[in-house]
Amino acid sequence: MNDAPSAFGFQVRSRPLLRFLRAGGGVEALEIAPAPEPRKRPDVAPLAEWTLAGPDREVRGTLYRVDQTFEFWVTDAGAYRVDPEAGRIEIPCCDDEIVREQRLWGVPTTLCYMHRGDLSLHAAAVEVAGGAVVLAAPGRHGKTTLALAFHQHGCRVLSEDLTCCRVRMSPEVLPGPALLRLRSDVYDGQPPPGTHLAMTRPDRVYLGLDDERKGSSAPVPIKAIVFLRDSASDVKLERAPAHVALADLWALNFRLQTDDGRARSFRQLTRLTSAVPAWNLHRPLRLAMLERTVARLLEQFDRDRG
Repeated sequence: MNDAPSAFGFQVRSRPLLRFLRAGGGVEALEIAPAPEPRKRPDVAPLAEWTLAGPDREVRGTLYRVDQTFEFWVTDAGAYRVDPEAGRIEIPCCDDEIVREQRLWGVPTTLCYMHRGDLSLHAAAVEVAGGAVVLAAPGRHGKTTLALAFHQHGCRVLSEDLTCCRVRMSPEVLPGPALLRLRSDVYDGQPPPGTHLAMTRPDRVYLGLDDERKGSSAPVPIKAIVFLRDSASDVKLERAPAHVALADLWALNFRLQTDDGRARSFRQLTRLTSAVPAWNLHRPLRLAMLERTVARLLEQFDRDRG
């Protein structure tokens, strides 16, 4: 069995230590290498700019297109040079190796699997009874906390923030890095069984998945898409019409803001919502409601276990 380091369906070849890789399931090669020298910002207009989550201050990310490659500059790590055609990412020299790796698994790797033909969603994903349940929501809607609760019920966490989806045939999730990033105010001070503490920061706690719980990055068929909604009352799960799901996923999809990028994303999202049932999960965003929330989702999606 091939147990080479992997993430997002790539077989990852990396010279610097990467802490959150899975074992096996990778197909296409993705080379991660240190930049040979510090980079200078490109003298071109950026394709996009974002504000990213970071400790104590806002972190800025800027994406540039330079010929057939990309450069992603982020203020808390440095510059990443991305060559999707060659399957190679050059990463900056950075004192904080965990933050450098976290940024690597965001925009830089997303550009590579988009080039491969896959789709990126702002979502977590967990494996329930052999199928992926995608937990879709913007930031600060409890995706990672809910994914950890599934982990504590014996389900495998496939991704915790960005989910790679393949829609060529039947839709699938390709598991990402074996990492959970929790807000400090929801961490009780002890890593749950099956995880280990990688780093603490003022705003985040980084937990790695243990080897026996992370599995490979081989594709997992998508069973359902669940949109996380806030509610002041009890937990309620209801089907979402496909046209509503399409609009909601469009808002959660990472894409290049070009005519071709938008057209490709629309085609992929249309295939996804046509093939996979979507649900709205209304629940109070409180830790006390986590058990009830997980129980309701397992009741719906764990019926075929056995």
